[in-house]
Amino acid sequence: MKILVYLFVISSAIVGTSGIGIYLIESPHEDAQITNLIDAFWWASATVTTVGYGDVVPVTEVGRVIGIALMFVGISIIGVFISALGALLIGSRLKKHETLERSAKSLIIKKINNIEKLEKHEVELLVSMVKDLHSELKQN
Repeated sequence: MKILVYLFVISSAIVGTSGIGIYLIESPHEDAQITNLIDAFWWASATVTTVGYGDVVPVTEVGRVIGIALMFVGISIIGVFISALGALLIGSRLKKHETLERSAKSLIIKKINNIEKLEKHEVELLVSMVKDLHSELKQN
């Protein structure tokens, strides 16, 4: 979960820095479409998210190079976000599975420790649990 927070902070910093940078580069140019900070942040947000409406575009060469770099950064951020989210979801499922396996083993150990006190149907259940756990371990 921390990585998603870090990713959000880094993304916000990249959009903020790019917005300010593009404003400083583009606004002095006479044909500039990015003339205020709102336009600059709009352009940076649309570019980093790979939406790219095209309503506001840089006109200088340096501005366009920044745009290209921001597009690649945006694709990278989206890739890292999707990977981190997938890893988080898979990790939680694995942890849940390990917890269930641990509790099954714990129950089996308790039953084995008290095996002389078990009734016939409890012994049969214990044998069934051990077989299930053994076949599951073989598959993994």
